[in-house]
Amino acid sequence: MDHLGVEVASTDEVTAATTRLSEAGLATFEENDTSCCYAVQDKVWVTGPGTEPWEVYAVKSDADNLGKSADGAPQACCTDTSAAAPADLALTGAPTSADAGCSCGPA
Repeated sequence: MDHLGVEVASTDEVTAATTRLSEAGLATFEENDTSCCYAVQDKVWVTGPGTEPWEVYAVKSDADNLGKSADGAPQACCTDTSAAAPADLALTGAPTSADAGCSCGPA
């Protein structure tokens, strides 16, 4: 399994999920206006009890590309190789250097 996701209808719902998860004491990582899997999305990441990465996301618009990392290189979007970042986030409570994923990890 790569990750689990819950698509919501709006950015406001992503913000509400971020608040709810943070208030529950969970480490969260937000991504806004990220290009991933041919869509511009706002999302929040959290790690589940079995260390599985979860994202709550809203698609804002179509994107012309699969996704890009901070250094401009194309992402292996939605692949097993980028799933480690959300789990790392839960362990440390802060983004790591591996946080350049696309949909499958923070960018």
